[in-house]
Amino acid sequence: MNNSYIKSSLAIVAGIGLVFPIYSLAANQGSRLIEEVMVTAQKREEDSQDIPIMISAFSSEKLDAMGVESTADLQKVTPGLTFTYAYGYTVIYLRGVGSDAFLPNADPSIATYIDGINIGPSQGKQDTLGAVKRVEVLKGPQGTLFGRNATGGAISIITEDPPEEFGGYFKTEFGNYNARQNQLYLGLPIGDSLGATVSLFESYQDLYGRNEVYGEPGPMRDEFAEGARVKLRWDPADSFAMTLIAAYGNQFSSNSLSQENTRPSPLLGGGVEPDELDRVWHNNDLGGNSTMNELYGGIFEWHPGPVDLKFIYSENYAIVDEAHYDLDSTEKAEAYFYSADQFNDQKTYELQILSNEDTWLSDDIEWVAGLYRLEGEGGFGSLYLTLNAAGVSSALLGLPDFLAPILGPILNSTPDIVLGNGGILTTESNSAYAQATWFTTNWLNVTAGVRYQEEVRGITNSYLDVVSPLAGDPPNEYYKSGDRSQNTRISDFTAPDLEENTVSPRIAVQIFPTENIQLFASAQRGYKSPTYNIVNFFTNPDPVEREEATAFELGIKTDLLDGTLRLNGALFKTEIDGLLTALVAIPSGGVVTFKNAGTGEIEGAEIDFQWQPMPSWNPGLVFTGGATYLDAIYSEYKDGAGFDDDTGLYFGSDSLVGDTSRDFSGNKIVRTPRFSSSVSANQFVSMGDFGDLEFGVDYYYNSGYNTTPQNSPFYEQSQFETWAARISYFYDPLGLQLTGFVNNAKDEEYTQAMVQQDFGRTVTLAPPRTYGLRLKWEFGG
Repeated sequence: MNNSYIKSSLAIVAGIGLVFPIYSLAANQGSRLIEEVMVTAQKREEDSQDIPIMISAFSSEKLDAMGVESTADLQKVTPGLTFTYAYGYTVIYLRGVGSDAFLPNADPSIATYIDGINIGPSQGKQDTLGAVKRVEVLKGPQGTLFGRNATGGAISIITEDPPEEFGGYFKTEFGNYNARQNQLYLGLPIGDSLGATVSLFESYQDLYGRNEVYGEPGPMRDEFAEGARVKLRWDPADSFAMTLIAAYGNQFSSNSLSQENTRPSPLLGGGVEPDELDRVWHNNDLGGNSTMNELYGGIFEWHPGPVDLKFIYSENYAIVDEAHYDLDSTEKAEAYFYSADQFNDQKTYELQILSNEDTWLSDDIEWVAGLYRLEGEGGFGSLYLTLNAAGVSSALLGLPDFLAPILGPILNSTPDIVLGNGGILTTESNSAYAQATWFTTNWLNVTAGVRYQEEVRGITNSYLDVVSPLAGDPPNEYYKSGDRSQNTRISDFTAPDLEENTVSPRIAVQIFPTENIQLFASAQRGYKSPTYNIVNFFTNPDPVEREEATAFELGIKTDLLDGTLRLNGALFKTEIDGLLTALVAIPSGGVVTFKNAGTGEIEGAEIDFQWQPMPSWNPGLVFTGGATYLDAIYSEYKDGAGFDDDTGLYFGSDSLVGDTSRDFSGNKIVRTPRFSSSVSANQFVSMGDFGDLEFGVDYYYNSGYNTTPQNSPFYEQSQFETWAARISYFYDPLGLQLTGFVNNAKDEEYTQAMVQQDFGRTVTLAPPRTYGLRLKWEFGG
């Protein structure tokens, strides 16, 4: 944190606080940031200040006031949370816990839920929030209640329920880079017991740069997204309710797969000039992916008496029907990935049994128990890697000897060789869980919970093909059609099923010394499931073991100064065993290599606050913010793999010349800044009959991080800071809101993707300065 940050923050305080007090006092109206947010972090609605979990909770009004439009925007208002990208996949870290293993078979460490339904990972998938009731960011392992693959935390999105009266809104947005976005939300009561909500959205924008190939425009495609969500709720009786959910999304994402090679490998990237990091890339192949998502769910709630029952069923489909990536990220045709058959399907079933006020001993104990089942299948039906024949014949890529007699004639007759690969991971998981809170006195609560899980994972459709030159190079109709007549099967790979049983316990103690202060201590454990690498061109799939995270936390939650200052903080430590990592390296034999990195250790502290400094004189002025400090290292990582900074050659236990792995013990965990913070100032100003104004300014600071476990100085994201601002005008008689906004106002250059691979350092810059106007019209209700 530098002096300019402190001075700027003080200027915001002085300027906004002193300019508008008279108008705010006249209206006696506060900011949209001041409101209690109920959360369901423990499977029932509770005040976020009353639970022994550090949580960032945002209502729809608060999200709008802070300019949060998507899940990726949450990092601007949640220190310790980072969203980055690798090969078009979203990579999320929270409090230093995450994984750079990006394929859909490597489950994320931060689980995402929509209305209590787990959402599986997918390439290119981005969640536009739309009409939501609230968003919760739960910090620390959530294995007891949320189950598998929540070792770092969970993001829970709760959408709006049907209202009692007709209402809705239409929102349209225009910005630079030809950005356009439209949203429509309708709340539709249908009789006394039936209601529905309908949400529609679409967005389009130009790319943040351009592609040039030998001075001419290269292949490019603009981004777009569209989708719909329908929620139907039926309440035929006081004791029963049924909610049906359907959602659809379709998008093409290009920015994170269009990369600049800013440090070509001396060997494979030789003869190529480094790209200047200027949003002009030189890719002879298109970068981007087309993704379609479908979600169907049913929630059935029954209140028969002394307990409440809830059953949740879901089907979630993600299909990437087109994915392109220029692996070398140069004008040369060296290496190119193409897929037309990537998918992730899962079904979930959950039965919850919750105590209520009529349950025996309800004054002393509150509990929840449940059963959960997941059935999943996903991966690549087909994935094609096109390699320049000269590079293959040089043996620098380390292709197996058994390929030589097959590839020889092809290498002599064509400049390129196309290899086909596949891999589909199946998952079957069953678990049972229970958690109870004992109200021992009016100042002491004890919570204990446990989850038992049995899981089986297997891999099918794992193979290596060589494609005849007669089929041409992808993408063309042959590869899109699913035809395999020009493929020659080289090998079918097999691997045994992986079976794993785990127990995830949790215990927490809460002390309430006063009505407005909570002290808590907790310990919990969570797991990521063992898995196989599904992108293994030349070897049998290698399994990776489960990842185990154990976390300890001491926290405090307070409401001070007559409720005008909310100040929360925590000290925490997380120990990770079997930390999962990934590397793209063709000489490794698998192309994408998964490894368990031994152990990791994270120690940290965080605070967050919400402050209304002048509740009587200027109730419309509110400050929110937070800060997180992390000391995150690989405490033991003896068989590290990567690329030599000088030669560009791959090293690791599976290198061409034997075991050349290096000891990464003591290195910093990737994508984890030592310090991050955010501060937002929001001023609401009433102008009586003329309407209302709202001013918002946001600041975010990130101390920087490394993107490789070897901690190469050439793969560091240096410290950066971003500013954003908004001015909104409200005219309530017509339900109008007009907002002018700017994001990354200082046009700070920092990366959203930095990848280490065979051909060098490939980079994508984060969005530049963007600005625009947003008009929202609320009607009905």
